[in-house]
Amino acid sequence: MNPITVLFFGSQGAGKGTQVKMLIEFLKTKSDRSVLHIDMGQELRNLRDSGSHSGKLTGAVIDEGRRMPDFMAIFLQTKKLVDNFSGEEHIVADGLARGPEQTAAYDDMMKFYGRDREFKIVNLVINDDTAVKRLLARGRNDDTEEAIRKRLAWTKTDVLPQLELLKSRGRQVIEIDGEPDVETIHKNILSVLGLAQ
Repeated sequence: MNPITVLFFGSQGAGKGTQVKMLIEFLKTKSDRSVLHIDMGQELRNLRDSGSHSGKLTGAVIDEGRRMPDFMAIFLQTKKLVDNFSGEEHIVADGLARGPEQTAAYDDMMKFYGRDREFKIVNLVINDDTAVKRLLARGRNDDTEEAIRKRLAWTKTDVLPQLELLKSRGRQVIEIDGEPDVETIHKNILSVLGLAQ
């Protein structure tokens, strides 16, 4: 299997985390390549939990439901690739490209590493009410309804325009309905990535 390079988009609650896990498990069982997973949410939570000064400031941004400044996301995604990428792995990324600088930086990295030809973007689409219901149900302490609605608002203003920027750079953006059951969505993702059995 050739290496795949996929960047997941979708509002909070769209099921990105679940679908990313399912895709990674699929790749681990069907391919002899390892998977480099860049999960910006997890990278930020790791930084928050480090107890450093940067971690404390990051925690405050997360708690208030604000968007992390571009420089921090660019630093974390760059560090993850530079430190861990050998050139052979599948790349599965989510929680990235939250603003134009982050998006351009990630796309530039894909070019630098020769992954821009097969680079695909999967956008999971759900409505806001579904998102709020799902996020409140998972019970994370940063998931108050107010913080969720704030994040959904900046997803529309800051994140979704990045899809247009990526399209303008020649990237393929694939819309997937995020409302059905997880297995249906997983099958649809495998299909659009050319991995269907």
